Amino acid sequence: MAFVTMMLIASIIVLLNVTLLAILVPGGPIENRDFSKLKGIVFWGFNLFLILLGAGSYIASYLLLISSPHALWIAQVIAILYFIVYAVDLAGIFPKSPTKMSKPLLLLEIINISMAIYLFLFVTAMS
Repeated sequence: MAFVTMMLIASIIVLLNVTLLAILVPGGPIENRDFSKLKGIVFWGFNLFLILLGAGSYIASYLLLISSPHALWIAQVIAILYFIVYAVDLAGIFPKSPTKMSKPLLLLEIINISMAIYLFLFVTAMS
């Protein structure tokens, strides 16, 4: 497979990761847990991190499309950050909620962490 085609596929995988994250907006159809106990700097810091992760994903996707020399390692970092987000949530470490994770949310987070691993392996194989 041509390098350009592989960069396109990697870009699509990054876009899939950011889309899967975006549908987990609290209060939406999937994410129904109560995060009202997160206060101040923790709440805003976590939200800022997720917003920057999403924005960084769009940038990484574009850099992959134009075959930037830095695109692959940026995509690796993005994949690791997605993995961490889902791993700490699935492990019940952060964010804490009195509401139990629903089965659809659990399934989607397992899919999302799998996509993060796939992204990392895919771009690492290209390096």
